[in-house]
Amino acid sequence: MKYTNEQLQTMIGREPIGDIYPYNTKDEDLIEEYIQNLYDTFNRSKIIKCETDDHGSGYASYVDFFCYKRDGGSVLEEKYIEEYLCTEIHLEGLAIYISRLAPVAIIAKDARWKTIIDTENEQDEYFSVKSYICPDEVITESPNFMVEEFLEIITKLGNAGYSILDKEYISKPLSFETKIPTILTIPELNEIYKVFDGIFYWED
Repeated sequence: MKYTNEQLQTMIGREPIGDIYPYNTKDEDLIEEYIQNLYDTFNRSKIIKCETDDHGSGYASYVDFFCYKRDGGSVLEEKYIEEYLCTEIHLEGLAIYISRLAPVAIIAKDARWKTIIDTENEQDEYFSVKSYICPDEVITESPNFMVEEFLEIITKLGNAGYSILDKEYISKPLSFETKIPTILTIPELNEIYKVFDGIFYWED
């Protein structure tokens, strides 16, 4: 999947593109519902557990999925923090960015800390450390630690109509001047906008 400069500029302007439903409707609510249904489909898997996270009050052009093994095989470390009455679990898995602006996604290896609080007064679970995919971290082949799970993820994305973008494409510098409302790439720090930034951006 390759996009024209005009299509990239359209996405930078927060307008969805695409020929398949629901992206062809340009209806943000329908797209959000479609991605939620995809998330539910992931979590019906017998081998994959999927978590998602919001971006606070800011706008993100993508939804962040974090997938790991349902059988506990993704646990790298687990420890109880008595001071805070919580358990912290370090998980290795796959981060997936599902675009809200086009039927495309990217995948990268990732590891995150999950905090679990289970006391008389509070029950909660959340990821206490959030990371972000860089273009050069994107993968299109299964990693050794999640071979079967990767193949199922690819299948589910394909069945839902999503194309998987590769590292070479999204790492290309944009060929036009623009201003993207993102904190992931900062031109003032001599960082260069790439195709990645035209599709996956976060305005905080």
